[in-house]
Amino acid sequence: MLIGYLPTCDEPGTKRDAHHQALADAGCGQVVEEQPGIEGGVQPELDGLLARLQPSDVLVVLQLDSLARSLPDLVGAMQRVAAAGASLRSLAEALDASACREAPPNGPPIDTNAALGRPNQHESHGMPERMTAGHPAAPPPLQRRRGGRPPKLSWQQRGAVLDEVLSGRHSATAMARRYRVSEATISRLLTAHRAESSALSARGQAEADADGAGRIGGVLPASVLHERLAIVGTSGSGKTYAAKGLLEQVMTGGSRVCVLDPLGVWWGLREGADGAAPPFPVVVFGGAHADVPLRPGMATALGQLVGMHQLACVVDVSDLGSVAARRVFMTKFTQSLYQANTEPLHLVFDEADLWAPQRAQPDGYDLLQRVEEIVRRGRIRGFVPWLITQRPAVLHKDVLSQADVLVSMKLTSSQDREAVGRWIEGQSDRAEGRHILGSLPRLARGEGWVWAPSDGVLVRLVFPRIRTRDSSQTPWREEAACARGMLAPVDLPSIRAALAALGEDSPDKEAPAPAGRAHMSDLVHQLQQSEAELAVARAHLARMKAEAARTQSELDCSERRIAQTAAGQPD
Repeated sequence: MLIGYLPTCDEPGTKRDAHHQALADAGCGQVVEEQPGIEGGVQPELDGLLARLQPSDVLVVLQLDSLARSLPDLVGAMQRVAAAGASLRSLAEALDASACREAPPNGPPIDTNAALGRPNQHESHGMPERMTAGHPAAPPPLQRRRGGRPPKLSWQQRGAVLDEVLSGRHSATAMARRYRVSEATISRLLTAHRAESSALSARGQAEADADGAGRIGGVLPASVLHERLAIVGTSGSGKTYAAKGLLEQVMTGGSRVCVLDPLGVWWGLREGADGAAPPFPVVVFGGAHADVPLRPGMATALGQLVGMHQLACVVDVSDLGSVAARRVFMTKFTQSLYQANTEPLHLVFDEADLWAPQRAQPDGYDLLQRVEEIVRRGRIRGFVPWLITQRPAVLHKDVLSQADVLVSMKLTSSQDREAVGRWIEGQSDRAEGRHILGSLPRLARGEGWVWAPSDGVLVRLVFPRIRTRDSSQTPWREEAACARGMLAPVDLPSIRAALAALGEDSPDKEAPAPAGRAHMSDLVHQLQQSEAELAVARAHLARMKAEAARTQSELDCSERRIAQTAAGQPD
């Protein structure tokens, strides 16, 4: 006969009924349950049941924790089952100790290790009842003392070393001198980081080989790209570079894309990397590299154009003047775009805290409402918003909290990490992301965490190289300006004609006619090429001046030596 046993259960009735149903499904004709309110670990119903067991009986429990509170008590219960000639079955551990029935009642003790499988593992689970019986809990890992010498570099210093050395700005020797440590310490740090990065790459390649279909780099499901995305990281952490790589994946599938660029760093999507053939026909509206110049009066017409046409574009508002003028343009643009758009559109808000700040100025309330409406309710109109910011703490919490996927690069500010922690708490268990928050200051450039709770994705990875020009990289004084490379073909006449047909928000008598805009765009491009050539010429001139100065110095030294020699000779 199969007899089920349940310990005292303080759970709600629904879960208690589920326990009874599980034992019934296992074939138990009788279920014995401890009565609530019994303290001190006494199990009178179990003691009576073990005393009544017959050789033909099978004792069925949900898990081994039901029988005892420690391993010695569990072994004692097993011995009592064996002495009665009965069997024991555990549903959770898939244990069916039928060998107990073959042990003679007065014979030697049964081999409990063979019956239980791995009792030490059972003991290591701790059994939740021990926590209520007064046994102290083990301290959490973060509170345990770590033996050995303290590290020579703090986690902030380790992150700074990796950032400086891997970016090429300083050598390992220079960083060792700065922090007064040996070069071997810096070398070990770099070796450990490269090993971890190689392991991440190898895991991604292994997953790509195992299941490459429908995944990005073999790691991220393609569905992640069509969720509301938040990309956060300090300046120089590589967040814009990573966003470009993800956006290239979107454009490869032919999706509509619009990037709102306040800094003028996204025009590189129009060009191929290293002079290669450009892969994407992206139209750049406004900025120093504009295909179509942008004016304040074009906001409404441009919003309608982007919302109604199959288009991949960058709206560069970096040359529109003051921050207030950009807010006015963006308010009209987002309102017009929201009304016109009905098909899927990836809308990228770069420096999103400019458009949706936590503390908005009076002239920015309307824009904040427009952005919040797109992020919160825009899915029904086809919007897939991406938010990029280096200060998640100053991005409006009602906007950041709507993100379905978080990509977190390096973050050093405690306020910004707390904002990420609030997102984790709202989307999943904060304890699960505690180690992620602790690792953020140590991430190297181009490295980040991707967390998509709804897709079951939590992975740390190094983002791959992009296919388009890296127009967001930091310019260094040693680097001379370079001319523009190959451009992807775009039907600019049709776009200009569509904008002209839509009209502008306010008449501008000094604005050139649509037919003259193409000529102005060519002039702007020629001016940019001339400026690049002038920068190269200036660098060459600076080198020539330095060479002339060295030559003059040598000449002066020679003249002094001749004068000294002449002064020492007799007349």
